[in-house]
Amino acid sequence: MDIDHYQAYLDGGEYEYYGGFYDVSPVVLEVPYDDYWYLVVDSNGQRVKVWVTEIFD
Repeated sequence: MDIDHYQAYLDGGEYEYYGGFYDVSPVVLEVPYDDYWYLVVDSNGQRVKVWVTEIFD
């Protein structure tokens, strides 16, 4: 999420996001435009481990 949508997410408002539901790993996400992005992982109450790697072209 970009900063505006992330803040709306935190505030319980309407927000847009890129990505979706994934039940396999690894997941490769591409951001649609240059900006600062926030990665939100909703594990639905389950404990999960998350590793993030930045790949630049």
